[in-house]
Amino acid sequence: MSKLYTEYAEVYHLMYQSLIDYDEEFVYYQKILADFNSKSLLEVACGTGQLGRRLVEAGYTYQGLDMSADMLQFAQEILPEGQFHQQDMRYIQLPDTFDAVLSTARSVSYLLQNTDALSTFQHIKKVLKPGGILTFDFIDANTYIPHILANPTAIHEVNTPKGKFKRENHYQYNFTDSWCFTWSAEYFKENGNGLYHSIGTDETELRAFTEDEMCLMLELSGLKVQAVLERPSYAYNTKVAIAQNV
Repeated sequence: MSKLYTEYAEVYHLMYQSLIDYDEEFVYYQKILADFNSKSLLEVACGTGQLGRRLVEAGYTYQGLDMSADMLQFAQEILPEGQFHQQDMRYIQLPDTFDAVLSTARSVSYLLQNTDALSTFQHIKKVLKPGGILTFDFIDANTYIPHILANPTAIHEVNTPKGKFKRENHYQYNFTDSWCFTWSAEYFKENGNGLYHSIGTDETELRAFTEDEMCLMLELSGLKVQAVLERPSYAYNTKVAIAQNV
């Protein structure tokens, strides 16, 4: 598991409130949920609960699931009465079923093998009610792979209530297994005099998907694709899939 979700969970919690517009995320996905009359939902890879808090405040029956205990600790602090599960998305085991399963922040990028993606979607199908939907965003290989080839380095700098942080990102493609790439990052915090000091490094293997292969995996898992939408994001454009348990 990436250090970003364990050792640097607090850095994630602080930085991503600026990198991701959670209010806009909520508005975007609420429309999809409303289109399918979804009232109860499971958020897979819920992180520190920023989107979950907004969903609960809007009246949804909500449960969150994440592999990282560190991330869930923040989520539980944000939603003390929330119901959270520490589980691997590939092997979800829950007693409840839901109108919708939601996953954002391109979390499926960590499903490096086809078998990982298929197992995730098959287990999600088991916790969806008949007619329920899965909606999630993913990195589009057709646009992203050329992007990282042309831009192998990126810098993200944000102000937070606990100071100014910076992340230097480096990308190296690895096409041995699908459209995979290595994301290396170094994290810095400002000293207060305009200078930064390093607080750690991280390296993670990630994957992009073509729309065709993503649709095939969903169909093979028993989920009927309803739409694949183009969507801008803070770093690069992504796609959002909507699939139904029919």
